[in-house]
Amino acid sequence: MENIISITEKSTEQFIQFFYPSYDTQRQNLGNLYRDSSAILWNGNAFSGAQQYSEFLGRLPLSHHEIDVYDCHPLPATMNAQGACSILINTSGTVKYGDNPAKRHFAQTFILMPDEKQAGNYYVQSDNFR
Repeated sequence: MENIISITEKSTEQFIQFFYPSYDTQRQNLGNLYRDSSAILWNGNAFSGAQQYSEFLGRLPLSHHEIDVYDCHPLPATMNAQGACSILINTSGTVKYGDNPAKRHFAQTFILMPDEKQAGNYYVQSDNFR
């Protein structure tokens, strides 16, 4: 179990370090993290799949996220044949959009699933931003 926790922590740190800078500066790179089966809820707006979500993100103004804290939990009941399990990630922080100087608080929850096609990689199965 200690190995699973270590892998979960490392994978989460890599995900956070990629996701938010990409969201702020290169949103086109985020589509690769999602699948057609991904369930996405952004501030009450539901999306299914990477294409629909990517189009929505393309219409948003530029942003700047500051992460205050994140936490992760392995979900060992979902372990695949390679020994990788899903990961539950909770993040919170502030975000600014466009020229608006106001920072808004946000919370975001992800469930990452092991990618069966690329061992060691994950994709976003569920994303809930509020």
